Amino acid sequence: MNITLKAQSLEKEIEGARALVAASGLPAALAAVDDGAFGTTQLNLQALEAVSGALACARAASAAGAVPPVYAAYILAREADERLSSVSGLSPLPETAGLPGEQYKTWAALGPDALSREILSDCAAFLKFYAGHSDGAKRPARDSEAVRCLNSYFSLLARALKALDKEPELSVSGGKLTFSGWKTSRAGADEPGQLLPVGFDDIVGNADFMAAGRRLARDVAGFDLKAGKNPKKVRNQILFVLGKPGCGKTVTAHAIGNYFLDLCKKSGLPSRMRVIRRTDWASSFQNQSSKSLLDIFKNEVFDFEGVCGVYWPDIDTAFAARSDSDIRQEEKNILGTVFGILDGTIGPKNGKWFLVCDANTIHMDEATLSRISQNPITAAGPETAADFVRLLRDIKLKGKGAWLPLTPEQWEKIGARCVAEGLSGRAAEHLAGRVITCIEDFEEPDSYFGLPFAEKEKLIAELSRPVPFEKIMEMLEAYCKFEKEAQRRSEEEKFLDRVKEIRFNLSAQQAALGLGSKENGK
Repeated sequence: MNITLKAQSLEKEIEGARALVAASGLPAALAAVDDGAFGTTQLNLQALEAVSGALACARAASAAGAVPPVYAAYILAREADERLSSVSGLSPLPETAGLPGEQYKTWAALGPDALSREILSDCAAFLKFYAGHSDGAKRPARDSEAVRCLNSYFSLLARALKALDKEPELSVSGGKLTFSGWKTSRAGADEPGQLLPVGFDDIVGNADFMAAGRRLARDVAGFDLKAGKNPKKVRNQILFVLGKPGCGKTVTAHAIGNYFLDLCKKSGLPSRMRVIRRTDWASSFQNQSSKSLLDIFKNEVFDFEGVCGVYWPDIDTAFAARSDSDIRQEEKNILGTVFGILDGTIGPKNGKWFLVCDANTIHMDEATLSRISQNPITAAGPETAADFVRLLRDIKLKGKGAWLPLTPEQWEKIGARCVAEGLSGRAAEHLAGRVITCIEDFEEPDSYFGLPFAEKEKLIAELSRPVPFEKIMEMLEAYCKFEKEAQRRSEEEKFLDRVKEIRFNLSAQQAALGLGSKENGK
């Protein structure tokens, strides 16, 4: 069973989670260790917000499907561990450390509210125990030590819960972590931090984008480290691209990045390409907020020993979140500073770095565009029948020609139909995937699984089936009839979910700092 936690479901649960945390005794237990100048500290508030966010994830998962109580507790423990680690800086605990799991067996019979209260109460008791420990070396004396103690509890709790039950066949995503049974990974894997293995030969269309990116990459790759300057006057280090979903903005940007790195490698110039993900700045905590994005630019880009390229995809989500009236003015100012990076008012104009960023055309207004670039480039992707033929036959279906008995005229008809339907490059890739599935639609003999790789390839070639023109046109018709609109809605929902996630996280940061919307008595 797969459960995806939407931003709306997390928003629905967060206030209740905060109320449970407030009533649990945790705020008082943290303040008893370090009450700061005004009854608590900012770090304590960040820790409480971290636990609240983790609890919201667990409760949203429980509400979405048949999640066993022990697994809901595990989601809370791992999410809290992940979130608190960014606040506390806790080092990994020894493998031998643990909590007595037997005492948590009764949790399997509890409902969501009772389970939430039980975990939070146990956590508060854990902190109070160490706060009164007879060994002074184990007693937390300041907020940072109390938060590390809190972090340790959830880390140890996750270990104990795994020993209580068999691994569930559940996958949960949408929080800071992605869960697959007991296994977890940091969210954002759908936004690759590394470049895809693509080059300019893999791109169809987007000629203006490629030309501008190639020119900018060559300009920056010409920087002279010994002289400490670029012999060329690189007037504009920002390349801003607009395009509809599926037009190839991402793959083109990655091709530019790879071209840039290859150029620098040949000349021995230290270089890097940094991909900005929304998880780099759309976060709930002050030390992971949009301020950290500025830190990335300063430390990893501007102050890098060599030359650097940056790719920031889907930047329109940041602009949409910036207009939310529920976000405090301070947060708008931070995002306004990010605008400074884009319009060239922040960062050295030394020809030592460049930024490629893209946005969805349907989410950008003229006022925003005027702030960013005087000359944005439009990425259209494949536009002609020949473009689609090349994308399908020569790139996406490369090596499958033996099983595609089509004439040039038939390929032309397929390309023309793609143009007539206004399909994107992503849609063409989807169609190519269907064709490959059809070619390889056979059952391997049992002997296949023990063969060496080359022998497996040979057997696949022998068993593969030809796909005629009529079958490909049938797939194309089916896509146009049933899936084109569904994909458009999916792209729109994905954009809106990302905006809601950013708004949710920025609002959570506001709460973590103890600053409600009714400030100054208003």
